[in-house]
Amino acid sequence: MLGINRRALCILPCISRFPARLGARPRPVPPLQAPHLHDRSCSSATMAEPATASYCYKWPRPGLTVDTVVVAKPQEPGAQPQLLLIQRLNPPYQGSWACPGGYVDEFESLDHAAARELREETGVDATDVELIQVGGFGEKGRDPRGWTVTVAYGAIVPTTQLGVKAADDAADARWYAIDALPKLAFDHKLVVRTAFRRLAMESHADDGLKAQLRAAADLLEGPWKDEGEGSKKYD
Repeated sequence: MLGINRRALCILPCISRFPARLGARPRPVPPLQAPHLHDRSCSSATMAEPATASYCYKWPRPGLTVDTVVVAKPQEPGAQPQLLLIQRLNPPYQGSWACPGGYVDEFESLDHAAARELREETGVDATDVELIQVGGFGEKGRDPRGWTVTVAYGAIVPTTQLGVKAADDAADARWYAIDALPKLAFDHKLVVRTAFRRLAMESHADDGLKAQLRAAADLLEGPWKDEGEGSKKYD
């Protein structure tokens, strides 16, 4: 014992416990879970590489969508302008009529998303349509799948002869007279009403078209929420 340093004697009890610690089975680490739409907000790159998660936020983010309100000018004197609508192929509101639109892809511009969704669901080439932003909509309950905000685009086109053909998420696509619209999905009654009033301010709309758009908007006054569908929850 004379050759053993006192300091070494002090750490021997600790060393004797090391093998048990080193040999112990490590606690299982739960797999990384991608955040839900309403949980922490990270990019897909961050979820794949959590070590680089330097731009996650504690604030929830909504789903982001775009919708398009395309109005064709009257094709003959006394006729009504026409609104392009799609019939939804999938829930929610399966079988109901709605504005062409959908989710914005990650890092996609809003303008590109609006043009893409219009083309995918109706076959209409956006180069034939001058889309302008007409409003943003994010009221609670507008989408039964969760918190979703949409940016709406509007356009006035000279004709209905745009090669409309339903595809992608649309079961059908057709033109409706703006004073005789079917019941609309989500809050698209509000979206269309707002778009009509915004398009009525466009300089290339003549006085007759402006009056028709404003009159059609007045017909869409009132609550937009469909309590029956809006009360359902979707994954």
